Amino acid sequence: MKALASFILRGQSQSILAVVGFAVLSLALPPFSILSGAAVALVTLRHGMQAGVVLMAGATLVVGLLAAFSLGNPAPALMFLTALWLPLWMLGSLLRASRSLPLTLMLAGGLGLLGVLVVYLLLDDVAGWWHGILLQIFNPVMDEAGLADRDAILAALESVSRVMTGMMAVGMVLNAIICLFLARGWQAQLFNPGGFREEFQQLRMGRSLSGITLLLVLLYVLQIGAISSMAADMLIVLLSLYMLQGLALAHAVVAMKQLHIAWLIGLYVVAFVVLPQLMLAVAAVGLLDTWVDLRQRVAGPGAREE
Repeated sequence: MKALASFILRGQSQSILAVVGFAVLSLALPPFSILSGAAVALVTLRHGMQAGVVLMAGATLVVGLLAAFSLGNPAPALMFLTALWLPLWMLGSLLRASRSLPLTLMLAGGLGLLGVLVVYLLLDDVAGWWHGILLQIFNPVMDEAGLADRDAILAALESVSRVMTGMMAVGMVLNAIICLFLARGWQAQLFNPGGFREEFQQLRMGRSLSGITLLLVLLYVLQIGAISSMAADMLIVLLSLYMLQGLALAHAVVAMKQLHIAWLIGLYVVAFVVLPQLMLAVAAVGLLDTWVDLRQRVAGPGAREE
């Protein structure tokens, strides 16, 4: 990975080649989009906003030409620009200027909230719209499989449709954050070894975000139609940020107590593979850490003076 980061920063042609190459590969293997986005963020973090703009313009032009010749439509270039590269450029620019990881992640969350708001402004029945799309996808599958008990699946699809906007928003937010983390890790490997690890371990969101979270909880509890539905989708986005804060806290505790890395591996395995519901508990701990400095409490009373 260090060699790849060095190659990306070698010059404009190399960075455009990396961004375009990984973008094209992602059409067949979607995880490669993370490397494409991370390359944009890395160049922006290291060389600034203008360098990021030049990179995005060059990559968009090349992907547009490739798509036009091969598919007869340059639309994929615009998709990569708006959904991947532009958000990473914004996040990379803010992190470079502010040197504040919490502020940058709050911007990522804010973009997710904006996306949810736009969907609710454009659609009268958001859940119904998603339900129709899900039926188009799953009805042929159920017909081909000849399932006898369709009612249970249809009920599940109806339930999922109520949170699809939030799930799509949080997917895009977390994808952008993963790209940013990878870019920041590359930058640390090259110029500040160990720097990103310390930066992540100290991650704590601002208290203003917790106030917004509590307001959304109130709007959801009041059950006032579409506003409560929108609040629920927005809460999904914000809980993902507190989940990251909870994970950062876990990393910090393991480092402070000099515990074996197996503790972290076990947490990730249980949370993401065995019992995904545990992530709600991790997010709750992250929210609590916003108001109560749990790292300080774990470190002990003498840690601040040291």
